[in-house]
Amino acid sequence: MVATQKAPDEVDVRAGSRLKSARRLKRMSQVELARILGVTFQQIQKYENGKNRISAGKIVAAANALGVMPSFFFDEEDRVTKDVVEASSEMHRLIDLVAAGDALELNRHFARIKTPSLRRAVVSFVTAIATAGDDQI
Repeated sequence: MVATQKAPDEVDVRAGSRLKSARRLKRMSQVELARILGVTFQQIQKYENGKNRISAGKIVAAANALGVMPSFFFDEEDRVTKDVVEASSEMHRLIDLVAAGDALELNRHFARIKTPSLRRAVVSFVTAIATAGDDQI
């Protein structure tokens, strides 16, 4: 069976083009960038032409090497939908909250509660406290 080659994705092509632009602006050769990223210069050529996808880890490494943000490699039209952005934002808030002292302590104690009905009661109690003033807004 002969493998068919899939056409490069538009996002990959644009990311590769941005990689090439940033590399040239930094006056860095493909060989230099390849060494930093731990790949061959041929792989850099394939990234830049959009023939091969560049992984998230390599995007971050390239961004660091070239002095740009990882988002530099993507156009606005490549961005995710509003729902995904909101969900991601909520996730970041939750992660930050869990990392905070009080929330971490609360979670440690909550994790020690073994009875499912008692755990639900604690969640209901905290929910009631958290939303107590919502109807007055």
